[in-house]
Amino acid sequence: IKAGWLDKQAPQGPYLFQKRWVKSDGRYLYYYSNDKEMYSKGVLPLSAVQEVLTQTGGDAKFEVVTQTRAFVFRADSEAERAGWVSALREAVQAQRSPEGGVASMLHSAGVIPGEALWGEQEKRGTLELRGKAKLYVVGCSDRLWLFKSEQDFRTSLGITCIEMNVANVRAVEKKGIDLTTAFKTFSFMAENERERDEWLETMRDSIATSLSHLDVAKQIWANEHNRRCADCGAAWPDWASVNLCVVICKRCAGEHRNLGQTVSKVRSLKMDKNIWTKNLIELFQELGNAQVNKFWAASVPPSEAVDPSSEAERRREYVFAKYREGRYRCYHPCFGNESELNEYVCVYVKRSQLCESELQVGCGSEVD
Repeated sequence: IKAGWLDKQAPQGPYLFQKRWVKSDGRYLYYYSNDKEMYSKGVLPLSAVQEVLTQTGGDAKFEVVTQTRAFVFRADSEAERAGWVSALREAVQAQRSPEGGVASMLHSAGVIPGEALWGEQEKRGTLELRGKAKLYVVGCSDRLWLFKSEQDFRTSLGITCIEMNVANVRAVEKKGIDLTTAFKTFSFMAENERERDEWLETMRDSIATSLSHLDVAKQIWANEHNRRCADCGAAWPDWASVNLCVVICKRCAGEHRNLGQTVSKVRSLKMDKNIWTKNLIELFQELGNAQVNKFWAASVPPSEAVDPSSEAERRREYVFAKYREGRYRCYHPCFGNESELNEYVCVYVKRSQLCESELQVGCGSEVD
């Protein structure tokens, strides 16, 4: 929405400025050494910006203020400064509005800002950029973010973003990874082979996701309760069990597959586009994770619940107990009496009462 040359105040002091090519796409503010570079020297999510202030003094300065830092820029003229301030204020406000997309929905969902502003995260940790310093790397659904440190990640100051739809990745040597784009090759070194293999899997998944479709996911996320995993509560789950009618995250989807197709049929919201018929999408929109969990998770003891940080073994036990054993289900009064359950399900289906129909089927009604 805005791009041009600005002087950026250097961290070394208030009187030292460096010329930077600055641009904003409405969600992030990037700055570069020149206008030919594809990868920025710094990036700031506009959803982390608290205010954009005009400085007095007659030298066309303005500040972009976050909770932890103020970034000072200087334009060539008052008119140019006014254009930047207006554009950035409008973009920041858009991120806060109900129509502001992912950023505003994350805010309304109560996700921790420092961990939510960079997108749905698959993996994060330290990698050495070969020949340079170690970086904190965050692998998201369709991109890779680079940070100088974990502290910078948590305070919303990145280095650059690698769009994975133009990338290829391969293992090199024992612990090395080459991530190649049309513009540059990033050579990383992991601490050990296991960590290298985990990063390879994350990057390959990100490439696959970046080439997939978002339209189905957006429709299903229209129900606000589908923006959290039905099992662990992770934000922006992009998998689903189509027979259990739950929207789940990637980690929980792996445990659902362990249950077998007869218990849980797992499909991607982004990659399995052909199975998402209009009727199936409308069913997920109508039900939503909150309603479905009134049946599957009606009585979960706090000690047995899982969250996004839960380890695989505990997550596996919870998913098995919830769906295979039905340990937390809400049972219908006619549970065990198949003929009465069948009568009830017929009544509810005729009345288009989806939640009640699902309850009957989950309790053992026959569906012909």
